[in-house]
Amino acid sequence: MDKLKGMLKISERDKKLLVVVLAVLIMALAYFFGFQNLSDQVDTLSTKKTTLETTQRDLKEKNNNKQKYVNDTMNYLKQYDNLLDRYAAGSTQPNSIDFFNKTESVTGTWVRSLSLSPTTVLYKFGQIASSNVNGKSNYTSNLTGYKSTINIAYESDYSQWKSFIKYVNTYADKSTIDALSASYNEATGVVTGTASISLYSIEGGKRDYKEPSFDVKTGTGNIFSTVTPTE
Repeated sequence: MDKLKGMLKISERDKKLLVVVLAVLIMALAYFFGFQNLSDQVDTLSTKKTTLETTQRDLKEKNNNKQKYVNDTMNYLKQYDNLLDRYAAGSTQPNSIDFFNKTESVTGTWVRSLSLSPTTVLYKFGQIASSNVNGKSNYTSNLTGYKSTINIAYESDYSQWKSFIKYVNTYADKSTIDALSASYNEATGVVTGTASISLYSIEGGKRDYKEPSFDVKTGTGNIFSTVTPTE
């Protein structure tokens, strides 16, 4: 028993060595769990600091040029509205018929026949990413661009034919002549041919479309009566 007690007895030198080892171990654990966590926090704060500095520079630059941005915004809004005004707000068959009624009335060209085709989608405005350095703003629009193509057969004299081409190309709402054929009869001075014409529209948003009305006689309830046709 005495021998066992002697083996378990720790000398002062060993005690001091054990204390040193424990101190080193505590310091190592403190570094691993404490300093490492602190280092992660420093990295996070550094990233936030960089983001805030970028935002600060962006806001400072905007504030220094505030009036310029206000003026530019008003100018671009005006250009935007002017551009939209070049396009019809709707693309219905009555709108296409109204276009050719006006064409005949203004140019004197006789539209002998026309063939309407389904309206097709050309472009969806959708979402547009902002150039803001913070990348937090996006422009979203439900505006959609459409195209209606109408094939016609026409008849006119030469002067009316030229007026017809000019009228379509300069019409208030965007329109184009995609294909055109013409045959001139020198004996009668009559131009006949076919044309493929496209009408364009931008629909959606706050754009209001008003269906055209036609001032035409609608007939009577009894075609065999002598009653004057109603308006």
